[in-house]
Amino acid sequence: MRNTEEITAEIKKLSTMKPTVRRFSGFGDDHHAAIEAQIEVLQSELSEDDIFANWDEQNVRDGAVEALFWMKGEEDTAPSTNWEDLVQ
Repeated sequence: MRNTEEITAEIKKLSTMKPTVRRFSGFGDDHHAAIEAQIEVLQSELSEDDIFANWDEQNVRDGAVEALFWMKGEEDTAPSTNWEDLVQ
């Protein structure tokens, strides 16, 4: 499990990064909604069950699960890293 400092830093980075990330993919996926879901997962320490209960859109759910796995230490790459290529 990531420590409080790591989680707080990632929330701040995602929040700062969000306005600079391209809003929609070519398929209409809402990147900002996915980032908001990641922030919520990290702030509220949501479970996988919470994620599936809260979000129906696949890309938003995938982003939320990505944040959960990172928070739990099951993923090395921070969620913000995956948005860097979409910064405008």
